[in-house]
Amino acid sequence: MFGLALQGGGALGAAHLGALRALTEASLLPEAISGASAGSMAAAAYAWRGKLSDVEELFADVHQMGPKLLDLNVSGILRMVGHWFTRRQLKYLGVFKGNRLERLMDDHLEGAMIRDARMPLAIPSVDLVSGDLILYASRPPAERGHDHWEFDVPLSAAVRASTSIPIVFVPKSQPSEMLVDGGVLMNLPVSPLRGMGADRVMGVSLTVEGEDTSKPDDVVGVARTMIKTVGTQFERQQRRHATYVLDVILPAGNGMFSFENMNEFVDIGYETATKAMPEIKAAFSRTVPVSAITVASVGGSMWHRV
Repeated sequence: MFGLALQGGGALGAAHLGALRALTEASLLPEAISGASAGSMAAAAYAWRGKLSDVEELFADVHQMGPKLLDLNVSGILRMVGHWFTRRQLKYLGVFKGNRLERLMDDHLEGAMIRDARMPLAIPSVDLVSGDLILYASRPPAERGHDHWEFDVPLSAAVRASTSIPIVFVPKSQPSEMLVDGGVLMNLPVSPLRGMGADRVMGVSLTVEGEDTSKPDDVVGVARTMIKTVGTQFERQQRRHATYVLDVILPAGNGMFSFENMNEFVDIGYETATKAMPEIKAAFSRTVPVSAITVASVGGSMWHRV
């Protein structure tokens, strides 16, 4: 079974659509998929019905909405200021609420539960209360290990939890949980796919040219740098579990909220994956031949550009 793991990165995640297009063109359709943060959006949309067109339509709407997708947490910010002046305490959870994103996902996925996905799907999040990695999945793995797996949640809620970038978005709250971006501990979720039966896993990693040497100069940059710093060792472990990792390098100066450049990110993801296709096929041939595709055939306007 061929699994595809998609890394987080905000608007940069549009590159995943390009990679998926290239894989479809090469008749390498994922039979299982996972994604963290922005990668969870593409993974959820694809896993729901096994159609590339669902991912295209979702990212087209994200591109069109752009900054309007970010619902400012005005009341939270005002409370933070009030607490500072009255108690000298900063009670701050996030700049943006994340509710619009959750509604967008729910509309596109028609209120589907994660168990409704057509193929094995895994979406990581992190619970700030327990410190546990939470893995939302469409079906149980062969062995759960020490991770916490959940199977009875709306797809939109799982994505909302995994996209809650610390400091930037308010955590997704459950009765006994406070959930944030899965990228904190697992930004390239390869091992969950292995646990769900994938014998070949391709990871798609997103990097902005020069970002390793640049200093963060805003709250988003601080958050992204924090996640990258904390997650570097975890990502190395995940990369070792992958059959092949496609490293997509995006132009310098772009970031999580570069919605205006999503078309360019799609093209770069497509071009990078197309160029690497001989290496991808060679890596797969060194393990187990690609099995017969079991997911639904790709339909809709496959080559529509966002």
